[in-house]
Amino acid sequence: MTNNTTPADTFLLYYSEKARQNTWLYRGTLGLRFLLSMAFIPTGLVKLLGLPFSNLGSTSPIGMFFDMLLSTGVYWQFLGGIQILAGVLVMLNRTLAIGSIFFTGIMLNILFITIGLGFGNTAYLAFMMVLGCLWLCFWEWGKLRTLFFEQISVVSQTAQFRSKSVELTAAEKIVYGIGYGCGLLFFGMTRGLQLPLGTEILLLGVGFFCLILAFIYGFRVNRRDQNHSPT
Repeated sequence: MTNNTTPADTFLLYYSEKARQNTWLYRGTLGLRFLLSMAFIPTGLVKLLGLPFSNLGSTSPIGMFFDMLLSTGVYWQFLGGIQILAGVLVMLNRTLAIGSIFFTGIMLNILFITIGLGFGNTAYLAFMMVLGCLWLCFWEWGKLRTLFFEQISVVSQTAQFRSKSVELTAAEKIVYGIGYGCGLLFFGMTRGLQLPLGTEILLLGVGFFCLILAFIYGFRVNRRDQNHSPT
């Protein structure tokens, strides 16, 4: 660990804190956290319970790969447990930094699997998710930097880099919570969760409505902040 900050560290710390003060970046990052958690908790649960991830069979290299992982038993369940853990960590502000590290490793592993086994366009999606995980690491640089540099005191860090942070209103928290719940159930249904017929349409509809409300609330808060900003 070095004793002094470097220009790169100062740059990352300054702009990560500036990003945190932006209304749209804050809400977009929250949405990214929701998406990762919603996608990987149901997937991880399938693996943790020792169930097959796909029904491709052994007629293709991809199917054989998943069948071999499934046959390992404990290792397959370990992968599922790690994905569930990462999905939980990334949803909590206090553990977002470690969650971003977990997800970066998970997504890099998935990226190289998709490239190596020829998943086609899935590799592009995996690459975009890797970029999303790196964004979360950038977002949490104020905490992650202590792995490489001397820790800056809270008072010093606040004085140098921080101003008023973004906060969600009570109504926004309710909207985001409902949207997250719908997304979690929807992704769960894609992984085998049995719910009444038509539930997936209802979940998509409610989730989309929550997304629209989130944009409206974000726009209103952003306009309010602009009206109260010093000229």
